[in-house]
Amino acid sequence: MIKQKLLPPSPDQSLLKEFNMQFSNNDELENVAKSNTCAVLISEKEAQKLCDSCAGHQKIGKHIVNLDYFYFQYIRSLLSKFGICIWAPDLEAGPGSLYNEACQTVAIMNFCQVACSGAYQYMRANLSYLIHWAYNHYVHYHMTEKFKKEIKETGKNLADNQKGVTQQR
Repeated sequence: MIKQKLLPPSPDQSLLKEFNMQFSNNDELENVAKSNTCAVLISEKEAQKLCDSCAGHQKIGKHIVNLDYFYFQYIRSLLSKFGICIWAPDLEAGPGSLYNEACQTVAIMNFCQVACSGAYQYMRANLSYLIHWAYNHYVHYHMTEKFKKEIKETGKNLADNQKGVTQQR
């Protein structure tokens, strides 16, 4: 997900089909996550899109965050290990689907890597116990609500975001 307040794109159906052919249980996901030498399931060029479009200065909420290119390379490598081109949880499936488990694993592993490097030191908080809850709430409540709204009325989220920006001025 690259832009704030937007829904992630729906995962490509062919990607989901390939993913489900590659993985059949949580143990396989766990093995890939833990492995340093597993096969890369997609070309690095495909996953490079994320790095090229994201690195640098980002506005997240009301804060400006400076993210090193390394973190995007790390995200890219995690995504490619699972055969995923871009982080996009399947909001039509539940949080327990294997694909959504892989998206969660990538997000949490990345958050932990960035946190370990000291990127969140200014917060002076130990948020490790909240990672899973925060992820599930954001993806499977907040984003799912936006997804449902978008299903009912195409363009509703974008209109609401533009309306909010106009009201803030």
